[in-house]
Amino acid sequence: MKIIILTLSLLSLTTFANAETCTPSKHAKIPNIAEKSYHQARKQLIANQWQPVRTININTAKDYLMYSGNGWNFWKKGYTEIENCSGTGYAPCVFNFKDVYGNILKIYTEGEDSPKEKIYATISGYEFSCK
Repeated sequence: MKIIILTLSLLSLTTFANAETCTPSKHAKIPNIAEKSYHQARKQLIANQWQPVRTININTAKDYLMYSGNGWNFWKKGYTEIENCSGTGYAPCVFNFKDVYGNILKIYTEGEDSPKEKIYATISGYEFSCK
């Protein structure tokens, strides 16, 4: 069982690392979100013209995210921009935003997210994604 979980975790991280990146010539401002909680960063991104983009089908979200670390908890909060989470290791997650120019920004987090215990997933990085 541990081998299966480890394999799934590594596959998730490989998916995160293989996203095609680009640097658009024009994009909405990206605020300083480094090392902030995802909740804080999300507010700042929205205030700077970045809109959350849903990447998971609403009808299958529960099945897809229920056992993926922080995934289901983020979805229940209304963070439908979540793309993927891993339930092991550093509990990484990926979120997607789009600006008025059509650019996609991927936001990466690490850490457990348990607001009741004042523990929050924090931003570990971000990058533009090409289609």
